[in-house]
Amino acid sequence: MTEFQVDGFRLDFTKGFSNTYHPNSGSESWGSLYDPPRIATLKRIADEVWQVNPGAYMILEHLAENSEETELANYGMMMWGNMNYNYNEATMGYNDGGKSNFAGASYKSRGWENPHLVAYMESHDEERLMFKNLQYGNSSGDYSVKDLNTALDRMKLASAFFFTIPGPKMIWQFGELGYDFSIDYNGRLGKKPIRWDYLQDEWRRDLYDVISALTTLKQYDAFRSTDFTLGVSTSLKRIRINHSSMDVFVIGNFDVSTVTTAANFPQAGTWYDYFTGESIDVSDPAMEMIFAPGEFHIYTTVALPVPQTKIATAVAENTETIELDYQLLQNYPNPFNPETIIPFSLKENSTVSLKVYDLLGREIRILVNAPFAAGSHEIKWDGRDYSGSPVAGGVYFIRIQASEFNAVKKAVLLR
Repeated sequence: MTEFQVDGFRLDFTKGFSNTYHPNSGSESWGSLYDPPRIATLKRIADEVWQVNPGAYMILEHLAENSEETELANYGMMMWGNMNYNYNEATMGYNDGGKSNFAGASYKSRGWENPHLVAYMESHDEERLMFKNLQYGNSSGDYSVKDLNTALDRMKLASAFFFTIPGPKMIWQFGELGYDFSIDYNGRLGKKPIRWDYLQDEWRRDLYDVISALTTLKQYDAFRSTDFTLGVSTSLKRIRINHSSMDVFVIGNFDVSTVTTAANFPQAGTWYDYFTGESIDVSDPAMEMIFAPGEFHIYTTVALPVPQTKIATAVAENTETIELDYQLLQNYPNPFNPETIIPFSLKENSTVSLKVYDLLGREIRILVNAPFAAGSHEIKWDGRDYSGSPVAGGVYFIRIQASEFNAVKKAVLLR
């Protein structure tokens, strides 16, 4: 902290800071039961850190029973809060039996004195929400969470009910772009594709912009209020925040069908939609409103700067056609062994030639030479040449020709 100016520490599996014997059964198998010696050890470690920097963060991946976490959180430490299951049930559209109740993302629901819960929807140990959206998402009529653009819109919806809850949050890598590779891709601990090309996808970039706009709200005092309630046990969810500077009302439909319901605004008056800037004069807080599947609104009693993004608030917007350009995107994974995926997009129907060359400019393989429809496509290269023999490790160049479009990307094969 003194030499490198770090802000604090995140400690892994802090239930392991114990000499208490835990039988290998039930909750005891993970050492989750209340453990006074462990609590004393962690407090001692935190005290040593705070002697150097009283404001240092002490973040624990603890995941013990709540009585122990409450004591540590009230002492000043920050605890990881796994809400993966509940948020994923919500994004997939399964709300029966309280499956999608993510009230546990609030420190108040756990009886803590301070906002020391680092809630998360995804982590290194949990499945990616978008993967399950696309594999197992619910549907009704023409609305399907398995559709990529709809699934991304569902992530906006979940994010609106994640970042607005007072308290710190964690985003797992590329979650802000809708990362949809399973945690088990290339083995649970294997390397995962690095998809910076997602930034070139308009729908994914829009999710990124929405999350940016939501985290921007953290600068307002209202989103640090201690006076808030969550009504998130059913498919129509609400968050109410009260603060002297402004009140906030978040409402959204996690169902896969249109819902007509009483809005139940906190009070009458003028409310402003954060993402559109439009005002609504509420004379009856229980006014009836219609919500398309996935539709949500963040209303405030003070007009805020409107973020530069768009929010899908109707089914029609879910089917909006986005015009693509000609692009050859970076292959993934890269470096790779034994195979890699080469993504590209076409503005119009075109005959595509995709070839691989070595450093000497020799043609190694024609991957495809055929007509393709306009849109996004992916081609796999297995690291073999014309004869089917594996090529040597090294640098290769992938060249695409489609209509008047030409582009080259560098790929690195590790042997």
